[in-house]
Amino acid sequence: MSIAAPRRVGIAGLLGLLAGAIVLMPAPGNPGALRLAGVGLLWWYAALAAPLAAVLLVIVVRCASPEAGTAGGSAALAAWTSPVVLALVAARVFSGAPEAPTIALAILVAPLIALLYPATDAAQRPNRVAALGISAGVGLVLWANLLLLADVAGLLGLPRWATSIVAACVALLAVALLRGDSGLWLLYVSGLGFVALVTVVAVALAASPWGAWKDVASRPALTFGARNPWVTEGRTLAAPTTLEFTEAHRVTALSPATYRVLEPGRFREWRLRAGESLSLRAGDHLVIGAGARLMFEAGKRVPGAAASGATWADPPERSGLSTVVHSLGAALTLVGGAVALVVPERALTIRAVSTGSGLVLAFVLGALCLGVYGAYSASWLSIGAPALAAVFSVPDAVVPGRAGSAVAVLSAVVLLLLLSATVLALRGVLGRAWGEARTALTDPTMAFLVVAASIGSLWPGDASRALLAGLGLTASAAVAPRVAGDSPEARLAGSLVGVIAFAGLSVLGPRLPAWADIVWTYPALAAAPLAWVVVRAETVRRARRALQ
Repeated sequence: MSIAAPRRVGIAGLLGLLAGAIVLMPAPGNPGALRLAGVGLLWWYAALAAPLAAVLLVIVVRCASPEAGTAGGSAALAAWTSPVVLALVAARVFSGAPEAPTIALAILVAPLIALLYPATDAAQRPNRVAALGISAGVGLVLWANLLLLADVAGLLGLPRWATSIVAACVALLAVALLRGDSGLWLLYVSGLGFVALVTVVAVALAASPWGAWKDVASRPALTFGARNPWVTEGRTLAAPTTLEFTEAHRVTALSPATYRVLEPGRFREWRLRAGESLSLRAGDHLVIGAGARLMFEAGKRVPGAAASGATWADPPERSGLSTVVHSLGAALTLVGGAVALVVPERALTIRAVSTGSGLVLAFVLGALCLGVYGAYSASWLSIGAPALAAVFSVPDAVVPGRAGSAVAVLSAVVLLLLLSATVLALRGVLGRAWGEARTALTDPTMAFLVVAASIGSLWPGDASRALLAGLGLTASAAVAPRVAGDSPEARLAGSLVGVIAFAGLSVLGPRLPAWADIVWTYPALAAAPLAWVVVRAETVRRARRALQ
């Protein structure tokens, strides 16, 4: 489809900034690991230089675009700044994932690309297959958010079913009662609350984000402190857990439970009573069920955490081909999903673009800081907890006493506000997908998706996989065909192929060989290009047929 020259330049620039982070990963000599003021160059680029350049580029491009715009469309960004997206950034940073800097930058750049993308007019409405794909993608995004909220509540000891019901009721009330600029104000308030939450953590720790990063990166090992709750009083596992030990360790059971140990070459199992201990050696894997209460030794490495601060800051596998390909898959999925969910119905004013870009920057940097502070002060939160939910326990873990309880309440309010803003924005996505002729069905459809997602969240699941599936499906069904051409017939064929390919790869992925696991993790990496090729081929075929 046609895109004005300034917008093309802006989109190319944003993609170039994202590509810069990916190129730094396998670059010879590993320049991304070079320290500038104690912080790795890749982190400076992905967390500061590239984000600021991206926001500035979007504002400059919008100033160079002559068309008029609307001020309220930036509420569409709430479809992106959902709890699970922010948790994805924070969790990757918290665990020291090899692709963490690239994921953080991709999540920031993706909605900015959507802001520069042309608004959808009536002639470019998604076809029915694309609309169905978008609806299913919206449902998966909702499911991912409700899975996350249920996991977070589980870490606080709240019943999963109660959390699912409360979250669903909040979402349904938002759909039924809120209209107009409500989504925009919810976005502002939730953004302010999230930044305040991260600020409370920073004040409680008396550390800047870069200072915390330098401290973690300089540690020879991430260990249990003498006052750690896992050492002083023990904790209860919220989920079934497999712990890998890299050194000798003694684990003490505080409640009756079955402990299974996978050693090199053999398997052992014990039924321990409260007070009994189990000695483990380097290389052992301990498998424990949910509900077991246990205690670790002070001064020992946290099982499951990075082996050292240097490994957390610059994982050796970051330069490997597999990590680079996974980063490409994540970037394609995130950018495609953002274009499907965030593109406003009408062009935005310069003020709206500036405000929206600033909000995205604040959200993503806040999530990144939350992940760094988690690694700095509470790396043990990852034990027996879903990865994405653990990061939202950081404020409660670092703020003591009654203040900690107040912070926990603030966290719950922020998450519910973010969910409400996201639900309203996703309702707008459904409305744009199905068009004005079916506007009356938008609210009932949204209510159905919320209820279905709530029921699905009663059982534990991987929130990050649900999110990426939703984004990848919308990218394959709607975005790739739209980018490839304007012919409705060709785009319908592309949407159909994109949906079928995505569904097939998602279902058959576990049966693929190990080297092809990337297309199971990110099916859009294959499905979206295939949909694009089909549209282009069909467009060329029709053009040749017209000339005959």
